[in-house]
Amino acid sequence: MSLNFETVSLGEHLYIKGRIGWKGLKKEEYLDQGDYRIINATALEEEGINWDDCGYISKERFEESPEIILKDKDILISKDGTIGKLGYVKNLEMDSTVASGIFVVRNQNEEYIDTDFLYYYFKSPFFKWFIKSVTEGSVIPHLYQRDFTDMEFNLFDLDTQKKCSSILNAIEEKINVNRKINKNLDNQMYLLFNNYFLKFVSSNENNDLDIPDGWKFKKLSEFVIKSNTGADAIKKAPIVDYDTGIKCIRTGDLSNNRSFEEWGYADISEGNYDKYKLSKGDIIVARTGTASLGLNRFIMEDLNAVYNNGLIRLKIDYSKISHLFLYGYLNSYIYKKYIEAITIETSTRPNMKINYLINFKMLCPPYNIQQKYEGLTKNMLFLKYKLEKEILSLNKLRDVLLPKLMSGEIDISKINCDF
Repeated sequence: MSLNFETVSLGEHLYIKGRIGWKGLKKEEYLDQGDYRIINATALEEEGINWDDCGYISKERFEESPEIILKDKDILISKDGTIGKLGYVKNLEMDSTVASGIFVVRNQNEEYIDTDFLYYYFKSPFFKWFIKSVTEGSVIPHLYQRDFTDMEFNLFDLDTQKKCSSILNAIEEKINVNRKINKNLDNQMYLLFNNYFLKFVSSNENNDLDIPDGWKFKKLSEFVIKSNTGADAIKKAPIVDYDTGIKCIRTGDLSNNRSFEEWGYADISEGNYDKYKLSKGDIIVARTGTASLGLNRFIMEDLNAVYNNGLIRLKIDYSKISHLFLYGYLNSYIYKKYIEAITIETSTRPNMKINYLINFKMLCPPYNIQQKYEGLTKNMLFLKYKLEKEILSLNKLRDVLLPKLMSGEIDISKINCDF
């Protein structure tokens, strides 16, 4: 049985403000550090607001726009570029504001509308459909403040709203716990690798350093069985909207850290499929793009998937180099420095040839020492992989429940939700 609700004009209950056009900031006005933080749309990520990706501005520029100074429980919505990206302000630690491409949305009637419920509405397909309806046909899509004024919203009683929110919050909290554990695992593996191996290496890779006996500088090419770029046939192919049975990873999937289930499908011949099929132990590396160049992913299991021409696939002889030793090196600051040099060298249009990649030099200890390190860290990597799969399952559960809860299709009015 569906829940009863009333339809209201959401704009009547919201405070909605954006940065006034002439108060937009120039690039040179951004500071590397300061007491006043500014959020750009790039900082609005699936996982929440990435505060590390925010900039800083002067006190004068901050105070000239008091209408967009942030408060706890403000909801942020991008209104240009990728429209509808969200942020939810919680536990605000310092004075913050927003850049020109973001609306600040504030609930002005908390006795009538639960703010968490409102946030989940903005995450739901209903709001995505709304955005599509008001931007479709626009040469330059843009979300206007007036678009919110008459936006209709199906509103349950406050108690039911809070029950919906508590169910979705429980899922979100578990996802966030898993993400924090994975971040901690990454940090532990990074520190262990640095302490075990990189203390003998400078960023300049000076071969004359005092290194232990038996340790040698080697190129990645010494361990590569096969290397090639992806299928030209799917280089610029759009992600097809039907299930071909074959997934395809693209550069954007690496830069956005998308899981296998989130990759698009490929329409590819049987011959090309056999040539470009991804197998356990393969390494995929982005060879194009300023932000994505050098990003990599280790394939943890055989996949019914291929990769496109923006990526390099490496097949490695793991009898000569430890899987996790190589994983550590390709996530190290030395590798990042190497990629930065390639980016500068090809700055007009960043592009990495296979030879550039496999010429990357590593200081390699004897294989038995690499194996000892792998013994210390393999359970960390497996736990990380397990938690990533759990996050994906929880995301799916949330995405299935969200529209059903928002529409009242699931009657939770008599459910005790004291989580």
